[in-house]
Amino acid sequence: MIPEYVKTNQVQEALRLWHGGDVANWPLAHLRLGLRLRPLHDTHRTLAESGPAAQNRAILDYTLTALRELSAEAEELLRSRYQHRIEVMALANSLNLSEDSIYYRQRQAISWLTDIINQQEQEASSSWQERILNRLELPTYTQMIGVEIIQNQLQTTLTSGNEQFIISLEGLGGLGKTALADFTVRQLIYQRAFDEIAWVTAKQTHLSMLGRLQVESGKPALTFPMLIERLASQFELDDFNPTTQLQRQRLVQQFLRERRCLVVIDNLETVTDYRILLPELRKWQNPSKFVLTSRHRLLDEPGVFSLAMPELSRAAAFQLIRLEGKRTGTTALENAPDQQLDPIYQVVGGNPMALKLVVGQLRFHSLSRVLNRFSENRDPTQSNDLFDYIYQEIWEQLPDDSKITLLALSQAGEMGFTFEHLVEVANLPEERLESNLEQLILLSLVEPGGTLLEKRYRLHRLTDSFVHRLMVG
Repeated sequence: MIPEYVKTNQVQEALRLWHGGDVANWPLAHLRLGLRLRPLHDTHRTLAESGPAAQNRAILDYTLTALRELSAEAEELLRSRYQHRIEVMALANSLNLSEDSIYYRQRQAISWLTDIINQQEQEASSSWQERILNRLELPTYTQMIGVEIIQNQLQTTLTSGNEQFIISLEGLGGLGKTALADFTVRQLIYQRAFDEIAWVTAKQTHLSMLGRLQVESGKPALTFPMLIERLASQFELDDFNPTTQLQRQRLVQQFLRERRCLVVIDNLETVTDYRILLPELRKWQNPSKFVLTSRHRLLDEPGVFSLAMPELSRAAAFQLIRLEGKRTGTTALENAPDQQLDPIYQVVGGNPMALKLVVGQLRFHSLSRVLNRFSENRDPTQSNDLFDYIYQEIWEQLPDDSKITLLALSQAGEMGFTFEHLVEVANLPEERLESNLEQLILLSLVEPGGTLLEKRYRLHRLTDSFVHRLMVG
């Protein structure tokens, strides 16, 4: 059965408004069919890109042509009545029919046209969804766990008519930012919330079946010209034959400003000079929106709505461990009681990638041996793929005062330290400590909490394990 995208009264209203009118919502302007018409023919392309009124006319003209194959008389009747504005009495006299017969045939023709529009819309929607889904990588998850609140917040922010056009999904590596963005985009595709969706990945990391990290190598860092090129390709703007980088950039900007698009830039921190990119995105926004996934927090960037990716709760972590145990055939984990799983959470916390790494390695080693890789007793000079991936590069670039601050916070536990307590433990001047904290928060290494009147600062559990390893060394 063909889905009902529009009703006969909406089609009749669209016909009535053939020559324009003052309406808030054009009856056919929301259809995917209007997007499909753009590349089909120059006439349809011009109409479909000239606003909702012209898009209504483009859809009507296209589907009336299809109606001709079913009934040429029905097409001619509707064009006479609505496109050429011939009154019923004049039309009845010219066809030697009664006015009642004209109205009856008109209702029948509109019903047929509605069926054709719905059929064409179903085909256009299926084609659009397939085209957009092909731009995404295969999902790295089978089920999203423990992220319902932030997922709902992200989706609501993207679909509501607010002024939040650039949304940054932030947090440490391995927290599942890319997975959450991917899941949300797939929901929006099926909801048909945007005219176009593009996904650009700056850098990817995969988890092997051996429980090891595999980071892409040999690929150049994403630059602004490369971003323009990828967007132009996904939006199929190369058909306009831009000859220079500036022409391609103007086409992309015009495309984003004239349509409601969603652009995801994954792993923003690996984009060359990403701070220079943000002002450009502000020129492209409205009605288009952007989702950025980043290890670096953008709290200091104007016009960016910052969403911090949380760690999984203890219960959600256990659920993920059991799900991964089932997926990998590790039956001992699938049915393990909470007390047997608790040591995993105590060592690596709620970082999904760390939890999956542990599960992957449990196929080959005992739990105590696997957890020893993350413990403070392990030789910190030995390689650990996860720590190298999440922390090593950041740690090497930190100034000494920031490292001292992290070492002090390793004593804070779950409750965290107040600023005053941290000053005492770190033994640093307040001004320097304040600056250090801001930088560490922006790097997603320190998690601020507490209340409006009393802020408390703590480390993620995995960050704490990393720092303790360094203290041993």
